[in-house]
Amino acid sequence: MVSKAAGSGSADLEAELVAHFRCPGPDSEAADMVTTVRHCFSAAVQDLGTRPAAAQAAISAAAARWAREGIALESVLAACHDSARGAFEYLAARTAEAVARGEAVADAARLLVRVVEVVTTAAATAYLDEHRVVAREHQTSAQTLVAALLSGHGVSALARKSGLRVAPAYQVVALAIPPNSEEYGGGPDAVSAARRKLRRVQAALGQPLGSRSLSLLRADGGTVLIPLESAHESGAGPGAGVMSADVLQLVAEAAEVPPTAAVAAGPTAKIPELAGRAHEVLDRLCAGGRPPGLYRISEGAALEPDGFAADAMRLRRLPLVAPGMRSRPGKPGAA
Repeated sequence: MVSKAAGSGSADLEAELVAHFRCPGPDSEAADMVTTVRHCFSAAVQDLGTRPAAAQAAISAAAARWAREGIALESVLAACHDSARGAFEYLAARTAEAVARGEAVADAARLLVRVVEVVTTAAATAYLDEHRVVAREHQTSAQTLVAALLSGHGVSALARKSGLRVAPAYQVVALAIPPNSEEYGGGPDAVSAARRKLRRVQAALGQPLGSRSLSLLRADGGTVLIPLESAHESGAGPGAGVMSADVLQLVAEAAEVPPTAAVAAGPTAKIPELAGRAHEVLDRLCAGGRPPGLYRISEGAALEPDGFAADAMRLRRLPLVAPGMRSRPGKPGAA
């Protein structure tokens, strides 16, 4: 960091950097963002030595706004790096003259490196904080909507309020995930292991099912609602975006234990009935010692044997663990 006590040479170059950043940047599609970034660099050069918190405030506020507007973090960091590159080129061009005048070019370069670090770190942190807020809001809205869908009450009002789209039909998945080997030790380590398993399972479901799927899950399972575009769809086909043997295999790998899923499909209005039936079938499967896998429930039959045979055979078996399923979240009537 440049110290004023280092002599007027350091102060002169610092003032020149402030003036350099206040000059308009090159014309581009992101001219407004580039101008804001340069002004933030200018403020950071001035404030870093005396008011470190103020040096971060401007870029943090701007980055949070850009995150809300959907501007990619890569674009912001590119603008920061371009501005820093221009400043280093400016210092390089001034080196011979500055040395002749006894100005501390090295101090100015060190200050610029520190400014780049502060500005880019503050921008990335602000983006991350904003995305965490948005993710929490989305998660809360999604969990409230899935609870409404499972109860059959207040769905339309919640959908309007949250902005989440309600599909005409859903694939309803009742999911049971036994404890894995890390959870059998008991105590705080087992609780942490269960939380890690849940996060892995949620991440594993996210990519194949997409952001429109809704879930109410704990470490031992729960309910997943997957939107279908037509009430006539069964979700039993090989298409993407539905629960299948391949998706259940991803869950198995994430949980490090073989899960069991009972799957039904139907119109949105029948979700409470379908969920109740799916969990009833799932409870019978687990209590009866049936092997893990994907069990499809069809109209007029408890299970769809052909569908199960095809799916369960494709699910690679992992080492079995001791039984002992607890009640699953999202199950109608469960606390």
